[in-house]
Amino acid sequence: MQAGRLMRLAQTVCASVLGTAITAGPTLAGGFDVREQSALFQGMSFAGAAAGGTSLASMFWNPAAAGYSGQGLTFDSSYSLIIPRADVTVESITFPGPGGGLVTSTSPFAGTPFAGLDTSVDVGRDALVPASYMAYRYNSDLVFALSINSQFGLGTKPDNPVWAGDVLARSSKLFSVNAAPTVAYQIAPGVQLGAGIQIQYLDLMHLNFAQSPGGSTATLEGTDWGFGYTLGVNFNPAPGTSIGIGFRSSIEHDLDGSVRGLIVGSPNRPIGANLELPEKITGSITQVVMPGVRLHGTVEWTNWSRLQEVPIEGFSPAALSFGWEDGWYFAIGGEYDYSEKLTLRTGFGYEISPIQDPEARLVQLPDNDRYWLSAGGTYAAGDMFGLLKDAKIDFAYTHIFVEDGEFSRHPAAAPLPIFTGSVEAAVDIVSVGIRSSF
Repeated sequence: MQAGRLMRLAQTVCASVLGTAITAGPTLAGGFDVREQSALFQGMSFAGAAAGGTSLASMFWNPAAAGYSGQGLTFDSSYSLIIPRADVTVESITFPGPGGGLVTSTSPFAGTPFAGLDTSVDVGRDALVPASYMAYRYNSDLVFALSINSQFGLGTKPDNPVWAGDVLARSSKLFSVNAAPTVAYQIAPGVQLGAGIQIQYLDLMHLNFAQSPGGSTATLEGTDWGFGYTLGVNFNPAPGTSIGIGFRSSIEHDLDGSVRGLIVGSPNRPIGANLELPEKITGSITQVVMPGVRLHGTVEWTNWSRLQEVPIEGFSPAALSFGWEDGWYFAIGGEYDYSEKLTLRTGFGYEISPIQDPEARLVQLPDNDRYWLSAGGTYAAGDMFGLLKDAKIDFAYTHIFVEDGEFSRHPAAAPLPIFTGSVEAAVDIVSVGIRSSF
């Protein structure tokens, strides 16, 4: 019987991995971080995400939270449908003038190579983002677990590829798969420690831009495997109080890839790039305020200031400029047990984007400070299909309000022309998940 359950669990995991492998998500949090790792915590804008408790997904932020898993084999799987809107408008273009100086032209750019091209496009791209977690309780103190996620992602595509800013970007797709084998151990009553290894595959599937306005497409691409670790602690200082702190290390990627299309008819040119992704610290608290009512909070720091420049070997210029700052996220939320079968949730989050300077705001990534408003719940479905025990269905909806921003960028391979403009964005997210045991 146990062997059969293990086989069914393996099939569930493989299906989730396949879902991750075929889906590339847009940027959903500050930078190109993917925050959507749990339908349950999304219903509270990820307040309390690192504090552990009812959802195994808490181990993404804090590996010690795996110690809250139930007896035997348990799993937690979520799927989030992301519907972004990101309107990018080119308002002025500065380029060399006939007398050797600089000339600035404003829309509709009459008498320039950009005349007649659309000045505004929507670069948002819908995506489905899965996340899965599984755990096996070895004894009362020791738990072995595994998470499979897409921690970083970026997918943008202008609704019109030939537009006034197409030398900056036509489309982009960055995809990652992160597997984290994890161990959680209770060192004392109410005190859990956790640690895990991050195994990450990163694929810059393409970064497309036009060689000239309306011209052919040049493409940068590259792949790599990287490794890191996670550490965490969870403790219960008083009845009804849970505090969790988790750390995810930086991961360095040496991307081996190519650039093509820069010169018509030329072969692909090999390139190399060193990309150091940021570390993250998440702290959360959960407090029972009365029977059936719980309050949650989260503070998170991400070291996006690591991304100042990304060196590129074999490509001019020698580095891609970012100039990002550290990112911060704050969230509060609550849960109410409406009945024995239904729990309701809501939450609010505020995110300080790492992109504050217009010169750091990429057309492929029109990010800015964000406000998260979420609602969700859980329905206790009981045993399902003769396989799942005590199944719970999680659901959530989030609307993200993104502050308007400005950009000032030049093409990757030249300091001119300089494009300035504005961005307006918003995101809707619908998530469903299932938690159960075998």
